[in-house]
Amino acid sequence: MRRNRHTIGVVAAAAAVSLALAGAAVAAVVGHRAAHATKVAVTESEYKIAVAPASLKAGTYAFVVHNKGKLTHALDIGGPGLATVKVPAIAPGKTRTVTVKLGGGTFTLWCPIPGHAALGMKRTLTVAGTPASSGGGGGGYGSTTDPGTDSGAAWG
Repeated sequence: MRRNRHTIGVVAAAAAVSLALAGAAVAAVVGHRAAHATKVAVTESEYKIAVAPASLKAGTYAFVVHNKGKLTHALDIGGPGLATVKVPAIAPGKTRTVTVKLGGGTFTLWCPIPGHAALGMKRTLTVAGTPASSGGGGGGYGSTTDPGTDSGAAWG
């Protein structure tokens, strides 16, 4: 009986170590992608979108979208070689981050909440460099962060 308890303890410890290593590997991959992304600050309010910096070079960017307004907003990003990237609704005072790979061209950022773009929540962003190829699934990818925090914790 004592030997069975010892074996169970060893197996449980080995499983815990395996899970910890798997988690560390996933964190390293996510951290590697984020480490190579340049931050772009996007501020939304009624009824405007501010972006800093205002022009970019082709590359990977972490769009940090902060809702400074009193109403709920969201953000969509579209342009050449990019399937539209959608940042879900952002409550007032909250922030979400999406990582996007952009090729050269003119991209449009807008709030998809009905009526917001028509009231001024739409702008363009110029990206210098070679345009992304239009074949396949587009040149960008999105990885959005937790809507309830500013921590950058990934959510699915």
